[in-house]
Amino acid sequence: MSDPGTYELYAIRYATMPERVRGDNFIDPPAGQDGGARDSHDVPLPIDYFVWAAVGPSGTYVIDTGFGAADAAARGRTLLRTATEGLATIGVEAAAASDVILTHLHYDHAGGCDQFPAARFH
Repeated sequence: MSDPGTYELYAIRYATMPERVRGDNFIDPPAGQDGGARDSHDVPLPIDYFVWAAVGPSGTYVIDTGFGAADAAARGRTLLRTATEGLATIGVEAAAASDVILTHLHYDHAGGCDQFPAARFH
């Protein structure tokens, strides 16, 4: 196998939800919780949203596409900037990106696919 070279991996924060608490971020309630009352350890645990870019000698790979203003408003998220605006800060132009890797099809990972018109999706 040939050496593919060194890639730089960027994590670009594009949105947040600072009002979340621990119990909102997990599917199963903590042990001892009956699903009704909040656990006394249910402390603030904000969640941030990221898109990623792997930049190296064979090209740039955008990983996930984030979501836009409509999804942010509908779901009560704070959009700090669009994923494409975030990518632009590292010199990646979404409209010209040739390869996008989607990790899975949730709204926060694949909600911005339309902003990558030239991309091949993997």
